[in-house]
Amino acid sequence: MASSQPDSLVAFGGSLNLEDALAVALDAAKAGCAVLARGRSRLARVRTTTKSPGDITTELDARSEAAIFARIRQAYPDHARLGEESGDSTGDSGASPFRWIVDPLDGTVNYVHGIPYYAVSVALEVNGVAVLGVVADPGRREFFTAVRGQGAFCNGRPVHVARRTRMDEAVVGTVVPPPKWPGMEGYLEQFCAVARCAAGMRRGGAAALDLAYVAAGRLDGFFVVSLKRWDLSAGALLVREAGGAVADIDGHPDPLHANRLAAANSTLLPALLERLRSR
Repeated sequence: MASSQPDSLVAFGGSLNLEDALAVALDAAKAGCAVLARGRSRLARVRTTTKSPGDITTELDARSEAAIFARIRQAYPDHARLGEESGDSTGDSGASPFRWIVDPLDGTVNYVHGIPYYAVSVALEVNGVAVLGVVADPGRREFFTAVRGQGAFCNGRPVHVARRTRMDEAVVGTVVPPPKWPGMEGYLEQFCAVARCAAGMRRGGAAALDLAYVAAGRLDGFFVVSLKRWDLSAGALLVREAGGAVADIDGHPDPLHANRLAAANSTLLPALLERLRSR
C-alpha cells in the first residue's frame, strides 16, 4: 500500500520520524522475544503469580517488559510508557503526547503450558491514537508491523484482511474472559450468538496475535469484551492498515474506549456486530 503520510510526525511537544520509531519498536519487541525464548528452557522453574482466577503473570513478563522499555527509553527518554507489568509512567521530561503501549507476554497461560501461541505487543500512540504497532510471534518468528497510513506487513511482506463477506463462511476468533469476570454470562450469550451462524470459532488465547491473524487474513473476524489497551492497541492498528475495520461493540466512536471491540473486513464487520448486539 502506498503511503500518503509523511515519514515524520509532528505533535504538540515534539516530532518523530516514524521509520526510525518503527525500527526501535521492532528492536524492542525482539528484545522481549529473546527473554521469552531463554525462559522456555526452564518453564518448570518459572515463578508465576495469580492476579485473579484465570489471569496469571510470571517473572518473565516483568523481564520481557524491562528489556522492551530499556530499548525504548534509550531512544526516546522523554516519551511516556504504559506496560502491563509496570503501569503508566511519564517520560523524563514529564507529560508527553507520545506514549508507548506494551504487553510483554500476551498469552501467558499458553506460554507457561508450553503452547506456542503467545506474542509480544508494542504500540506507539500520539495523543491516544496509535501510529505504529508491532506484534511479534516468537514461536513462528513472525513479526507483524504497521505504520499508520502505510499498510500492514508480516516479515516485510504486505498482508491484507480476508475477503469473506458472509458469517456462515467466517472463522471468528475470541478471547474467553476469566471465569470470575462479572460479565461472563453476557459474554457467553454473545459467543453463542456468533457461533450459531459462523463457520467456526477459535480461541487462541492471545488477543494481539488474534488481531494480527485477522490482519493477515487467517481469521475472518475477532471480538473481545474484557481486555486492556496493551492487549489491543498494536493489533487494532494492524487490522486497519491491512484494509480491515475495528469497532466498539457498544457503538462508542473510539474502539478502545472500553476495550470491547470487534474486528473484520468492512463488509463482514456489520454482520458480526449485529450478532454481538442481538443477545
